[in-house]
Amino acid sequence: MLNKWRIGFVCAAFAALSVFATACGASTGADTTATPTPTPAPAKAVCTTGAPVLAAGSTALQPLAQDVATEYQKQCAGTSITVNGGGSSTGLANASNGSAQIGDSDVFADATKYPGLVDHKVAVVVFAILINDKVTGVTNLTSDQLKGIYTGTITNWKEVGGPDLKIVAVSRSASSGTRQTFEKFIIQTKENNTAGITAASSGDVANAVKQTDGAIAYDTTDFAINNSLTTIKIDGAENSDANVKTDKYKFWGFEHMYTKGEATGLVKSYIDYISSTGADSFRKTRHFVNVADLTPAAVTAKTPAA
Repeated sequence: MLNKWRIGFVCAAFAALSVFATACGASTGADTTATPTPTPAPAKAVCTTGAPVLAAGSTALQPLAQDVATEYQKQCAGTSITVNGGGSSTGLANASNGSAQIGDSDVFADATKYPGLVDHKVAVVVFAILINDKVTGVTNLTSDQLKGIYTGTITNWKEVGGPDLKIVAVSRSASSGTRQTFEKFIIQTKENNTAGITAASSGDVANAVKQTDGAIAYDTTDFAINNSLTTIKIDGAENSDANVKTDKYKFWGFEHMYTKGEATGLVKSYIDYISSTGADSFRKTRHFVNVADLTPAAVTAKTPAA
């Protein structure tokens, strides 16, 4: 009986000690509770009043442009900034003819076609090669293989190490800046995707890849991640910020906001805000890179010769 009493006393004392240790924060092992990294608060915008602003064009830039416009209007009561898509060529044309105050574009404007437009580089967009989840065993494609897929000489995934499954290439229209970047820097020729799908926007591209067995496409990294799509390497280079900054990964480009003449008033304040380090949190969330982080060699690689 005495032994039972002693055992009970020892157990009770040990339990009490354990409770006390827990209450005091003591631990016999490593603390595995992760502390989330806080997202930096957006910097304060320099508010300017003025007539409503319309930005139109690139659907690749549209999510970032909309995020920043929303924040600007939140901070600067009474301002109105609308962001529409339509594609890079539409943005350039609208800025040139005055139907939009800002033309969003993934590509440099042709000065002979769009005279008087002033370029504002606001971010670096990173593009990715996306594949449907039925495409297994493919983690890398060379530029030549992508050229074959988008010119119709490679038509089955087994030809590039994948399953015996028809390739369905998803494209953008010829007016798309994303397509122009893909043609210029990756396949280095014009597409001839007569048997594939042409999508109207970046969002439509992501949906087509998700819903179509054997599909492959090019789209922004942002749309790929937000739609949980598989991305692959190009020429052995991984889609990462570090590789973009040095141009080791070559599928990226500048995001431009063009204005007819120098930007002034509310247009200038909005462009200054999206270009500034104050918008870094928005760029990071949308998987863009800051222009200032590029190496000089990377800038040269994507800038047309004068």
